[in-house]
Amino acid sequence: MEIVQYTPDLQTRVTQFYNRVTANVPHCYPVKEEEFAVALRGVTTGKSDIHEGGIDSEIAFVATMKGAVQAFIHVGIGQVRNNEGKEEDVGVIRFFGYERGARHVGQAVLAEAEVYLKTHNISRISAFSQDCRYRFYHFGHAYLSDALDQVQALLGFNGYRRCEGEVFLDWENYTVTPIPPNLPVELSVEWENRCRERSHCTVKAYRGDEQVGICESVCGGEFSSHPDAQDWLHTVWLGIEGDLQGQGLGRYLLQSALQEMHKVGYRHAAISTNWENYRAFLFYSNCGYRVVDWTYGYEKVLSETPTHN
Repeated sequence: MEIVQYTPDLQTRVTQFYNRVTANVPHCYPVKEEEFAVALRGVTTGKSDIHEGGIDSEIAFVATMKGAVQAFIHVGIGQVRNNEGKEEDVGVIRFFGYERGARHVGQAVLAEAEVYLKTHNISRISAFSQDCRYRFYHFGHAYLSDALDQVQALLGFNGYRRCEGEVFLDWENYTVTPIPPNLPVELSVEWENRCRERSHCTVKAYRGDEQVGICESVCGGEFSSHPDAQDWLHTVWLGIEGDLQGQGLGRYLLQSALQEMHKVGYRHAAISTNWENYRAFLFYSNCGYRVVDWTYGYEKVLSETPTHN
């Protein structure tokens, strides 16, 4: 086994490795080399592809055996506000993967990355944060997928603990007929064409001049250029004024948005919610969606010693 720092000459092999290791992750479509190069430009040029909450001092380590990539990890230094309101440097793991069964290789690159991060005098490491994810990894709001359970297990073994999470639900080949709520509302439909294939859609509900609800959905092409992603919509926000909840308005808004987007060619729908938001989870799972993935953010406090069971 050999561990080296990532350089552009490894781009083809690392891209192939990434596509292979994420093949079973929902909404992780094969990525092209040029797209992967954008995600890694912070490693090679110092210019990250993150527009907000960017990270510095990026580096990536690649483990190979007989020339084949067995593990890959991409890390850097980010900043967050601590409990005292001050900016604090934290280690960031943007992506980490290793071939299933090659545990010792995954352990070796993780250890290499941690040694590097600790040279920056950090107190904790955040893994698979939403703000630092690859744009093409999963849909928005995703953390580390359950489909990469071998990575979850290795992080846990090394003292990383789940600190946040998001559950994803899908509805393939959906059909809907909106059911009007118990209170009269008027809907407005707005389209925004940021995606190369199909437009994003925002549906708003009004009572008179007052906005009382909103449903925002984006094209899967926002995250991936792969053709299969263009048929998916991802609802990223559904909100109803508190005193109007429980009267069918949320269901009506969501169904209306799905119907409008079906008219322009969308065929499949995805939605997600916080891992502890059981009210939303209950609502979505009874609207026609089915769970396809649980994703988790991980954190390691460096002052704590891992407990191996």
